[in-house]
Amino acid sequence: MDTKKQLMQKIVSCVGKSEAVKLVSDAHNAEIVANRLGRLEPAATRHIKLTGTVPDLLLRAIERVATVCALTDV
Repeated sequence: MDTKKQLMQKIVSCVGKSEAVKLVSDAHNAEIVANRLGRLEPAATRHIKLTGTVPDLLLRAIERVATVCALTDV
């Protein structure tokens, strides 16, 4: 598994630095919103109490963008 830095370097090589920052920032915001919306659901409160680990939303965002960049490599 690649680290955040390695994944970010792959993204930068694919789309350029400024676009990579924008894409990852947008993906990170989407991860935050999805995480917060999941906590608003009534059934999710029991699930939240059972899980002890906090997800790394930045890593999830970088992985999502890296996956899309990998799909465009030909």
